[in-house]
Amino acid sequence: MNDVWFYLWIFVFAPLIISVIAFLAVLIRSPFKFPYRKITFDVSGAKKPKIEDYIDRMLIDNGMNEIDSSMLNMLDWKKESVEKVKKSAYKKRRREQFEMSLDWDHAFVFIFTRNRTRYKQVNYVKYPYTVVEEIGEFSCSYEYLKDRFDQLEEIDFEAVLSEYHSKKQRSLMTKELREQIAFRDNFTCQICGKYMPDGVGLHIDHIIPVSKGGKSVPSNLRVLCSKCNGRKSDH
Repeated sequence: MNDVWFYLWIFVFAPLIISVIAFLAVLIRSPFKFPYRKITFDVSGAKKPKIEDYIDRMLIDNGMNEIDSSMLNMLDWKKESVEKVKKSAYKKRRREQFEMSLDWDHAFVFIFTRNRTRYKQVNYVKYPYTVVEEIGEFSCSYEYLKDRFDQLEEIDFEAVLSEYHSKKQRSLMTKELREQIAFRDNFTCQICGKYMPDGVGLHIDHIIPVSKGGKSVPSNLRVLCSKCNGRKSDH
């Protein structure tokens, strides 16, 4: 009798249980995985990195092409998933799983990484090596990125939004920006035409003064000689 139960268990009950478990696993496990677009920023050297500034610089440098392309891929995935639901033998369950997988508000994921130096010791000698660590993450929707792009377009992509709207415009007059304007204007006063290749007497002037809302952006900056800059200040 024991042998009969043994064979029943081996050849009937066990395969049946395995089949039921496999069926439930297929039914429970979702075949839908949202195609998040992950973008990594290396912020090594930045003390307090602002994710919005890195996103703005990406949009200034590359526009919306990469973002739009990723969005199209997501929409293609959505169409394919809808068709998969229609063809499924478990439509209701698959539809629920598909809808649960949708995450448009966090479709774009930006990851902060920083290079860290580590050391390993071999025969009492320390050797440095670099590891990449994730230190933060920010996710957003396509609409968020498009809105930032539109705002940047309105200011002709001259600065990241935080800098453009900053109340400390004078602090944004960096050495690099001064040199950029000097080269752009060929070290020449934009009023009298004086050429100052050695930089002596060369001033970088805000066309619309900071006191009147002027920004420290290239379109609002120009080279003036000290004499013309002084005359402007007198008015």
